[in-house]
Amino acid sequence: MSKREANVEFLLRDLPDENGARLFLDRLSNEQPHAYRNLTKQPALLADALALAAWSPLLATTLEQNPEYFSWLARERTDPRVRSLDELKESLARFALTNSSLNPQNLLARFRRRELLRTYLHDIRRSHTLVETMDELSNLADAILEYALSLARQDLDNRYGLPQHVDERGRIATAEFCVVALGKLGSMELNYASDIDLVFLYSDDGTTSGIGQRGEVSNREYFVKLSETIARLVGQSGGEGAAYRVDLRLRPHGRDGALACSLAEATRYYESSAQDW
Repeated sequence: MSKREANVEFLLRDLPDENGARLFLDRLSNEQPHAYRNLTKQPALLADALALAAWSPLLATTLEQNPEYFSWLARERTDPRVRSLDELKESLARFALTNSSLNPQNLLARFRRRELLRTYLHDIRRSHTLVETMDELSNLADAILEYALSLARQDLDNRYGLPQHVDERGRIATAEFCVVALGKLGSMELNYASDIDLVFLYSDDGTTSGIGQRGEVSNREYFVKLSETIARLVGQSGGEGAAYRVDLRLRPHGRDGALACSLAEATRYYESSAQDW
């Protein structure tokens, strides 16, 4: 047995799923021999990759299919800081630039899986507390939702123009939109397997400016389409699995309600529900 093989056997010995980690290494050797050779020359990174493979088949597959992530992980593994929302938004913007050929759903799913490599590693190495892990997972979901919202708004603005309303002074103003996270994401306690519970609200009824390819529509129609697009980008597979499971059943009137409702409508609904309790 060579020194390199002996080192691999030593690293495999105490893993929770030694067989899974061994299979990961065998597949990498057969399918990505260059990445395999580079990995086995870096004992610390090899130990972390094997640990990820032993704890998570999903992340093992992520590394096998994306060997370029090893160099990314080599940098990230030494920095235990919890990534802020702004940092993750910047990372997603860079990821999108270098993966511009991907459809948006696959882009978001891949970005989440790449980021999970770091979060999961710091979790199993105990360099993050439980609270820090949930914070980073929640920040990641927020960054992905903001990116999906930006994509969806750009598309709909090009089609219909900006959603507008007349304010209290009789001036034309832009109607606002909000993605409200409930459940574990709303309390910044997201875990690896959590659904994300979302409610979509808009500020005012009215119509769009009509300065777009398809003309004027009501704000309600615009914001329902916006909500549908966000839910699809984040919650439906583009061929490589969805970024998240999205649950929209907590919106006013549940499954029977529109995906987006005005703030006034939501206020009436929740006040009525509170009285019933």
